[in-house]
Amino acid sequence: MNNETEIKIDVIIVTYNSRKWISNCLESISKSNYPKERISVVIVDNSSSDGTCEMLDNYNSPFGSFKLIRNEKNLGFGKANNIGAKHAISECLFFLNPDTEIHEDAIRELMFCFENDGEDIALWELRQFPYEHPKYYNPVTLETSWSSAAACMVRKSAFTEIGGFDENIFMYCEDVDLSWRLRLNGYKLKYVPKAIVYHYCYEGADVTRPTRFYNSIKYNILLRYKFGNLKDVLRGYLQLIKLISGHEQFPGSRKGLLKIFLVHFCEVTPFLFWKVNNKKKLKSLNRKFLEWDYEIRRDRAFYFNKLPNSKPLVSVVIRTIGRPTILKEALISIRNQTYQNIEVIIVEDGSEISKSLIFKEFQDLNIKYFSTKERIGRCKAGNLGLEKTNGKYIVFLDDDDVFFPEHIEVLVSNLENNEDFLAAYSVSFETPIEVESINPYISYKKLFHNVIYRQPFNRLLLFHHNYIPIQTMMFNRRLYEELGGFDENLDLLEDWDLWVRYSLKTDFLFVPKLTSIYRVPADSEERRKRYLRLNDALQSVREKHKKLIFSSEVGKIVSELEMIMNSYPIRISEETIQKIPFSSFFVKILRYFKTKVSKRFEV
Repeated sequence: MNNETEIKIDVIIVTYNSRKWISNCLESISKSNYPKERISVVIVDNSSSDGTCEMLDNYNSPFGSFKLIRNEKNLGFGKANNIGAKHAISECLFFLNPDTEIHEDAIRELMFCFENDGEDIALWELRQFPYEHPKYYNPVTLETSWSSAAACMVRKSAFTEIGGFDENIFMYCEDVDLSWRLRLNGYKLKYVPKAIVYHYCYEGADVTRPTRFYNSIKYNILLRYKFGNLKDVLRGYLQLIKLISGHEQFPGSRKGLLKIFLVHFCEVTPFLFWKVNNKKKLKSLNRKFLEWDYEIRRDRAFYFNKLPNSKPLVSVVIRTIGRPTILKEALISIRNQTYQNIEVIIVEDGSEISKSLIFKEFQDLNIKYFSTKERIGRCKAGNLGLEKTNGKYIVFLDDDDVFFPEHIEVLVSNLENNEDFLAAYSVSFETPIEVESINPYISYKKLFHNVIYRQPFNRLLLFHHNYIPIQTMMFNRRLYEELGGFDENLDLLEDWDLWVRYSLKTDFLFVPKLTSIYRVPADSEERRKRYLRLNDALQSVREKHKKLIFSSEVGKIVSELEMIMNSYPIRISEETIQKIPFSSFFVKILRYFKTKVSKRFEV
C-alpha cells in the first residue's frame, strides 16, 4: 500500500501543564512507521501556565496538519477531547495522553485493525508499558468491557453517534462511561496488545495521586447512579464509608473524601436524567461495579513489562484429541501472541479429525501437525510433540487452555534476562465452565475466574504438590535433551512429575504476572470424578518421587526448608511437626533436619 492510499488518522492530545511531556510524545508520533503526511495532530490545551503553549507555538510540525487550540480555562479531559474531535478531519480519532510515547509500530497496528475488523468494532485500546492495565479482557476475541482513554482509537462516526465524552465528568472514569455507552449502542471494544504505548502516569508502584484518587471515587459513585441500580449505589456509599473510617491513604485523605461525599450530591442530577431517558436500553448492558473497579483484575497491576532483547524460536506443543472446535480457541490465542518467532507442534492422539481445520483456518501460523492414527495416550503424544520441537524454549498448551497475548513475550523476556534459570512460570486463571454446545462452534458459560496458585518457587513445596499448571511453564530445551520428557507409565500428573525432575537440575523463575487460563468442569459430579482420579495419581507419583528425591543432593532443599522453618515458631516440637500440612514423607524430611541440621528444633 502506498502513502496515498493509507488511511488518515487524527491524534488528539489534551494538555494541561504538560511541558515536560509533550515534546517526547510528539517525537514518538513522528518516528511512527506510518506516513507522517497521513497523520493530523490536534492539541487542545486546558489553560496551561507552565509554558506548554509557548513551546508548541514554536514546534516545527512534520505532520500532515497540526493544530493548537487554547481554552481560556480548564474544561476537563472529556470536554477538551470533544473539542479536539470536532476539529478532526478523519474517521480515526486517536486519543492520546501527553505523558505517553507510542511504539513505532503502534499506529500501523491500529490501522491494520481498523481496516480488517468489522464495522461493529468502534474502539481499539493500546497496551500500556511499563505497567499494563490490569483489567481482564477476552484473550481469544480480544474484546474488553471498557477501555482506557489514555491511549485508544475510536471511530468518529460512532463517537459522534453517542455524543462523545460525557462533559459532566471532569476527569477520570469518562472512559468507562464512553465504553459503556458505545456498547449500549451495539458496538464492541477491542484490546490491541501489539500496539504499545509507554505511559508515564506512575512514578512507581504504590504511588497514589490525590486528584486521581478523589475523582475516581466520586465518579464511580455517580456512574452507579447513571448505569446501576439502588443496590449498586448503596454499595458505593458503604465502600466510601469504609474508606473514610479506615486508615488514611495519604495525609488529609479523610477530609478530602468527606468533601467528595458532600459535593457529589450537587452533580448527580444530569446522571439521573440520562438514566431515566435510557432506562429500557440499560437492561441489555452487562456492566460491573467491583468495589472501585469495573472489571475483574489480572495479577499484577504493577508488573514491570519490557520487551525481550532477543527473539529465539519458541516451540508450543499442543496435544489434542479430536476436538477441533475446542482446539480452535487455543490456536487463536497463539495467533494473538505479541511474540512472533513461534512454531506450533500439534499432536492429535488418534485420527486426523482436526487436520482440515488447522490447514484451512490457520495457514498464517508456523504449524507442524502430526496424527498418531491410533490412540497412544497423553504422555506418548506429548513426547512425540517434544521430539519434533526445534525451539530454544518449549511451552505446552493443552487444547482447552488459552494464552493471553503477552504470555510468550513475558516468559522469553524473563528467561533471556536471567540466564541462571532454565525455566520460568507465570500465574494463571482457573476457570470453571459449563459447555453449552461444541458444534459448529464451541459455546460455554464461564462461571468465574480464580487464581489458585501464585506460589514463588520452592522446591520442597513442589515435591509435595504441583503448583505450576502446565501451560504456565516455559523451559529451555537443554532440560528436555538432558532429562527427557514425560514418564509414559503415568496417565495423569505427568506435568508435575516432569517439573520435579527438572527442578533437580535448575531453580525455576517465578514471574508474578497472570498470562494464561486453564479450564475445569463446573459440573460438581465431573469435578468429583476428576478429583478422585487425580488423588489416586497423586499417591503413585509421590511414591516415585521418594526414590528420586532421596537419590539427589539433599542440600538443594535446605534453603526451602529454612523458609518453612522461619514461618513457624523458632522452637518447634515434634507435635508441631506433625501438624504441618505435609505427607508423612515430608515429615520424615523435617525430622532429618531436626536431628542433623537445625539447632532451632528442640530435641
